[in-house]
Amino acid sequence: MDDSREGRETGSPEDGKSGSMEENNVNETVHGAVNTCNNEAEAGQLEAENYKLETKDMEVHHHPQLEHKSKPWKEYILEYIMIVLAVTTGFFAESLREHIGDGKKEKEYIASLKHDLMTDTANLSLYIAAYKTKVSEFDSLIQYLRNPAGANGSNLYYLARLSTRGTVFANENNTIIQLNSSGNFRLISRKKIASQIVNYEKDIENFKAILQIDSKEADEVHPYLSKLFDAAVFDDMMSTQLDTTHNAYTLLAYGARSTVGRPPGNPQLRKADSDLLNGLIYQLHQRKSTFVVEVRLFYTQKQHAVKLIDEIDKEYQLQD
Repeated sequence: MDDSREGRETGSPEDGKSGSMEENNVNETVHGAVNTCNNEAEAGQLEAENYKLETKDMEVHHHPQLEHKSKPWKEYILEYIMIVLAVTTGFFAESLREHIGDGKKEKEYIASLKHDLMTDTANLSLYIAAYKTKVSEFDSLIQYLRNPAGANGSNLYYLARLSTRGTVFANENNTIIQLNSSGNFRLISRKKIASQIVNYEKDIENFKAILQIDSKEADEVHPYLSKLFDAAVFDDMMSTQLDTTHNAYTLLAYGARSTVGRPPGNPQLRKADSDLLNGLIYQLHQRKSTFVVEVRLFYTQKQHAVKLIDEIDKEYQLQD
C-alpha cells in the first residue's frame, strides 16, 4: 500500500499535465454552458422588452375617447335650413326642366292641331257645297218619280244612279287622337283652348252618329232601285277607267276611276208599281232630311274650327 500511495504521489509529470488539461476542459464547458444560459436569458429579456415596446406603440394608435360637446340649437336649425334649401332647390330645378320640356311639346301639339283644323275647314267647305247639291238632286229625283212616264227618263235614271253614290267626310283628327291616347292632353295649359278642343271632339262624334243613320238609309234604297229600274241601263251609264300606266304624275287615285253619265234617249222604268214608287220616295225623303242635318253639323264644326284656329293664333302666336 505504501508503494502504491507513493507511486501515486510520485506520479509522472505527464500524468499531472493530463489531469490539468482535463480540468481546464471541464471549466471551459461549464463556462460555455453558463454563457449560453446567460445569452438565452438576455435574448428572452430583450424579446420581452421589444414586445412591451410594440404593445406600447400599438396602444398609441388606438382612437382616443373624445368627449362630444352638444352643439348650440342654432347650429341644428342652420343645418336643417340648409338641407331644406338644397332639397327645395333641386325640386324646383327639376320642375323647371319639366316645365320647359312640356312647354315645347305643347307648342308642337298645338301647331299640329292647327294644321289639322285648317285641313278640316277646307274639306268642310267642299262637303257643305256637295251635300247642298245632293239635297237639290234628291228634290229633283222625287219630282221625276211622281210622274215616271214623262219625257225625263234620262234624268230620272241619272239621278237615281247618283242617289247611291257619295263620299264620307273624314275628320283630320290625328293630333287629338295622339293627345288622348298618350295622356298628353294635360299639356294644353290654356283652359280656353282645352275647352274648345273638347267641343270640337263632340262635333266629330255627332257627325259619326248621324253618319251611321245615313249609311243605313242608303242601304234601304238599293232594293227599290233594283226592282223599278233597268239594271242594264245602269251598267251602260258607267264608264270605268283602269290605270295601266306607271307614271306617278298621271296615276289615278287608287288605280281606277268610274264616272256616271246620262243615258241616251228616254229610258223608262221596268214597271210603274205605285207601292214601290211610294217606298222609294219615302227612303229618298229620309235621306234628304239626313243630308240637311249633316250640312248643319258641318257648319257648326267649321265655325268651331275657325274659332279654335283664331284662339290658337291669339294665345300661342305660332308662325306658319
